[in-house]
Amino acid sequence: MARGHGRILTSAWDDDDFLDLDEREQRLYLFLISQPNLNHAGLLDLTLRRWARKARGLTVADIEKLIATLDEARFIVADYDTEELLIRSFVRNDGVWKQPKVMGAMVSGALEISSRRLRGALLAEMDRIPLEELSNEPAKLRNGDSGPSIRQQVIDHIEVLRRAFHTPDPDPSRRGSVTPSAPPSAPPSVTPSDTPAEGGPKGSTRGHAGTHVRAAPAPAPAPAPYPSPEERGCGGEANQIEARAADTAAPRPDGLHLIPDDFHLNDTMRRWVASTFPGLDPDFETEQFVSHFRAEGRRKRNWHEAWQKWIRDSAQYASKRRQSGSNVVDLATGQRLTGTDAKVAAHSALTEQLRALENRETS
Repeated sequence: MARGHGRILTSAWDDDDFLDLDEREQRLYLFLISQPNLNHAGLLDLTLRRWARKARGLTVADIEKLIATLDEARFIVADYDTEELLIRSFVRNDGVWKQPKVMGAMVSGALEISSRRLRGALLAEMDRIPLEELSNEPAKLRNGDSGPSIRQQVIDHIEVLRRAFHTPDPDPSRRGSVTPSAPPSAPPSVTPSDTPAEGGPKGSTRGHAGTHVRAAPAPAPAPAPYPSPEERGCGGEANQIEARAADTAAPRPDGLHLIPDDFHLNDTMRRWVASTFPGLDPDFETEQFVSHFRAEGRRKRNWHEAWQKWIRDSAQYASKRRQSGSNVVDLATGQRLTGTDAKVAAHSALTEQLRALENRETS
């Protein structure tokens, strides 16, 4: 779900770095931090043409110049190769780091990042989180037991992100940042708060933390959200949740991992299907894709590429069916299916073809 609002910290108007910007640069920054698809990691798709339509007389060239200025001033980090933009200080200044559940959503959103530059900038922000300000008291569970503290839960989320980005922990002592205030060269603290009320996040995670459609490198395994106190006290069900999280988040030497629990269709993926294979139903195809691979328990290095291959194969299959001029599928039993039944049967056939191909690849 997209954000319905974006709050701006009033301290922005006392920040020297922010006041050094001209009015158009300030306006663009406020525009970026109020975008509905800004996720908890501070990540946005770099959509210059769409943004240029939001004000009369604004051009793509104007936005490019403004972005360059904000990037140089360390308010943002932009990568035109991967078409991504990061609000550098969003996680700290939005208060995301104070809530373990929101931090879990942040990690899921961060795993969409394809740009090495953006990944490095976000990890640098993790180093600046003042962990010592978080409670280190064990959490009280409903069953009366004690669970991990808020600080430990946040540390665990940061470690998941570091493992995913293949970066060692710079703070093995677990003391966190001891310099809450930013150095002169650091990004200003003007990111608006979008932190929901206590009880769980309701903000966007960039299409619910789907995978970036232009990702070139294989994405790292997506972590399951940190189990809630209730889940940790539910016996067998809690063990299954923790086992699944460990299996999905822990990197393997061969790079293979199960399909992430939060893999689903986002707006970027939907637009790609609409522009590349018009007429194909992305929701139906993604549902079939997830159901198939979750049931099979298959492991892959890049689930986004696997999804794209599924879409291409489905489009090719649909094209052949249209060229035959028939919406009929004849089964080996002699039964003839039409309409929705034919569509389901066609996907079953496609599933069998994919299974056969995968068996040959792994044999």
